[in-house]
Amino acid sequence: MHYSFCVKWLKAFRHSPEAICSLYGPGDDFVFEDVMLDQHNIDNQADLHRLFVPYANKDRTNGVGIHNFRMRSYIGDENFGLLRWEWGPEDAAMFIGLDVKDKPFTTQGHTFHIYKDGFIKRESSWWDAAAVLRAVGPVSPTKILTGKPHEGPARSADVKLSGAPAGTLEFAQDWCNALGGDIHVLRALYADFFSSDWSKIDDHENDTFTDTEMLVRNLGGIAAGENGRYRFTATEYLGNERRGLIHWNVQIEGAESYRGIATGGKTISTLGSTFLEFDNSGKIVLESTYWEDNRAFAALGLPIVRPHYWEEGFDPAILAS
Repeated sequence: MHYSFCVKWLKAFRHSPEAICSLYGPGDDFVFEDVMLDQHNIDNQADLHRLFVPYANKDRTNGVGIHNFRMRSYIGDENFGLLRWEWGPEDAAMFIGLDVKDKPFTTQGHTFHIYKDGFIKRESSWWDAAAVLRAVGPVSPTKILTGKPHEGPARSADVKLSGAPAGTLEFAQDWCNALGGDIHVLRALYADFFSSDWSKIDDHENDTFTDTEMLVRNLGGIAAGENGRYRFTATEYLGNERRGLIHWNVQIEGAESYRGIATGGKTISTLGSTFLEFDNSGKIVLESTYWEDNRAFAALGLPIVRPHYWEEGFDPAILAS
């Protein structure tokens, strides 16, 4: 596909549920997921239609909000690729259980699409929930998972790479192992010149990692185990040797905090996705990573609510109350 299709996709959100649903299929031959909203394995047009209804809302007085999307970029081809976007509601009253009335905010996310015959066959969407909380409360999660920039050695395990080529699930697991155990082994997987985004980009100077120093400062605490032991498992790789999306899960044991929020001794389990683009030698030149923070925030007692409004019989008025 192309950037122009991506703009058409986002415009369809605002137009009507029928317009956006027509891009998936044909019929029920698709899988849609936005795990941030607890939307897993949506695979029929009836649920998909109900899922998209709020985005086409045009009434500024009902609390559902006007949903303003902006396309940032498309990385891919006619078969699959990554859409990077920004979203912010106007005149919304509630979002994921939080009072957002008169509290403007935006967040950014990425969506991985697989296409066939002009239809979306597979969708995996992720976005920065921590950015929403930083804007509206009740807490202000840090961008750095471990809560603060890392200094010093960034190694907690003897990481041995499998040598698997880029674009495989085995390579994805190598990336996971290095992230959780040795930042310098991780760095060796990247090209000399690269970019890595792990949050909403407010300022590229601080938020886009482009060298070893920035990787160590922002991710070194994970690899060093300075605030808990992070164990990552790659569960799926969608793509080829040039680019693709990793689905992974993580268990965090012994952490005092998660994004600066006290854990109370709890073990945190959540999910994430990482898009990687490779150069001709199999080195990473571009990365986009998002964590499923809502699951972690709810486990830590934050008032996150994700109603299954796409299920038959749900009262949509609950979304604005």
